[in-house]
Amino acid sequence: MLESLTILGGGGWLPAHGRHTASALLRDGDSAIVIDAGTGIVRLVEHPELLDGISRLDIVLSHFHLDHIAGIAYLPAIGICDHVTVWGPGKLLYDTSTQSILAKLSHEPIHPVPLEEQDIEVRDIPDREIELAGVTVHTRRQDRHSAPTLGFRFGDLLTWITDTAYDEDSARFAAGSGALAHESWYSSFAPRNPDIHSSATQAAQVASDAGVSNLLLVHLPPFQAALDELLVEARAGFEQSVLAEDGADVSPLLR
Repeated sequence: MLESLTILGGGGWLPAHGRHTASALLRDGDSAIVIDAGTGIVRLVEHPELLDGISRLDIVLSHFHLDHIAGIAYLPAIGICDHVTVWGPGKLLYDTSTQSILAKLSHEPIHPVPLEEQDIEVRDIPDREIELAGVTVHTRRQDRHSAPTLGFRFGDLLTWITDTAYDEDSARFAAGSGALAHESWYSSFAPRNPDIHSSATQAAQVASDAGVSNLLLVHLPPFQAALDELLVEARAGFEQSVLAEDGADVSPLLR
C-alpha cells in the first residue's frame, strides 16, 4: 500500500514562481514511483533524503512533452538506487518504442550520458495495467491533447489525470479513488488552450462526478505567482480541493 505522496513539481510547461514542472513521488516501503519526470526531478537533488531506503525506483511517463521528461536528463545528478526503470507510453500511444523516443534526449549532441550507461532500464508501459511498488497501476488513453497522453490510477488510492481537455470519461476512470490529481491550467474566466487543457472548474467537475474524497490541482500555470483564483474556483465546485505546492507532503490525501 502506498505510504506517501510528495509533490516534486506542481507546474506545467516551464518552471516559474517556485514551481517546477510535472513530477511527484509515491513511496511504499523500499520502493517508489515517480509520476512524470519534469524539472521537478531536481527536488531529488535538493532533498536526497526523499529516496532514503529506496532500492527500487519506477518512473512512469504520461507522455513525452518536455515539461514531463526534462528531468530524465537530471538522473545522473541523483544518488540513484540499485534498480531504476523508466516506463513510457511509446508503443501504447505512438507505436514507437519508449527507448527510441528517449534515446533522442539521452545521447549526444543533446546529452552526454546515455540512459543505458546509467544502468537504467527503459520499458514500454503495457496496455491497461502494471504492478509497481505494491500497487496495481491502471492506465487510460487520453486523446484530448495535442498528442495522446495517459491517465494513471494507483489502486483505489489515487488517480492522476493531466494534459487533457475536459473529458467526462475521466470521472468514470477515477470513480472510487480516494484522491484525484487533475490538471488545472486556467480559470474559466480566462480560458487558455481549452481544446487541450482543463480549467479548475472542470477539474472540480471530474472530482465531483467521480465521488472522490480529495482533489489535488496539478499542472498549474506558470504565468503568475499567486493562483488563489484557481483554488477558489475549484472549491466552488468541490470543497476538498488543494493546490499542488512544490515540496509538499500531501500523503494525508491518500488516507
